[in-house]
Amino acid sequence: MTSPNGGHDRISTKTKLANELRILGNVLARARERAGLKQFDVAARLSLPPSYLSKIENGTRRLDVIEFVQIANAMNIDPSEILQELETALGVTTPAASSHVGGAG
Repeated sequence: MTSPNGGHDRISTKTKLANELRILGNVLARARERAGLKQFDVAARLSLPPSYLSKIENGTRRLDVIEFVQIANAMNIDPSEILQELETALGVTTPAASSHVGGAG
């Protein structure tokens, strides 16, 4: 089914998530800096040009989960640590995180 405007009124996912993509980029950049790495270092470990990582960190390139894990691994950081920081930055409270009780058994 097409929209009355022939699809011209549709908003791309990238546009809808522009703010979230910038936040993800900021989180990844901070994680990289904490690891003492430059964009060039991480990009080299991924065999990609530094502009690839720059676009992600600037929020102008979408990132799939496989790429996310590869970037985290290239920085020697557990991807779940970055995800936790991202959730905090996005103001997301997951049911698992809010119901988790440490040491209970």
